[in-house]
Amino acid sequence: MAPGRNRRAGDEIVLPVFLGDGRCSVEVADGEMVGFGFKPFLDRSRTVELVEDDQAPVLPGVVYTRVAGVSFHDDVIQLPHFGAGKSVEIRPEPSNPRDRNALAVIAGGRRVGYLPDPIASVLAPSGTRIGRGVILMEWSTNGARHDIWVLGSMHVRLSLSIEK
Repeated sequence: MAPGRNRRAGDEIVLPVFLGDGRCSVEVADGEMVGFGFKPFLDRSRTVELVEDDQAPVLPGVVYTRVAGVSFHDDVIQLPHFGAGKSVEIRPEPSNPRDRNALAVIAGGRRVGYLPDPIASVLAPSGTRIGRGVILMEWSTNGARHDIWVLGSMHVRLSLSIEK
């Protein structure tokens, strides 16, 4: 937005996010758990990091969270659509019999899970709006992906940058 210009209803809000290397590994009982992807920062010098939170948005209208329920879709999570750096949709499911605030995480036409309940209850009043996100971290053990973390929003467009 140009300096001096007031924001109007309907103007798109863009949040710049700078990505750093998020690779890591952790020894677990049945092998080595490997995390692959990106760490999100709010500044170019990468000093203000967004930290994954499955209880509340990390910024107003912006989430960085694990995707709940992927263990029920363990075949789907192995698809290439759900790797680090891939785009996802965050789609309301108001007719979901378990939770009318459910927000499904979808890519390639396949649902892999949902945003955690505490976050969905804050964002779901967006009605039928479809949100956008990106998978920033994927976690695997013995080569099988078992967890993903998503950065996304129902209202804000994220502008991602991987500058060195």
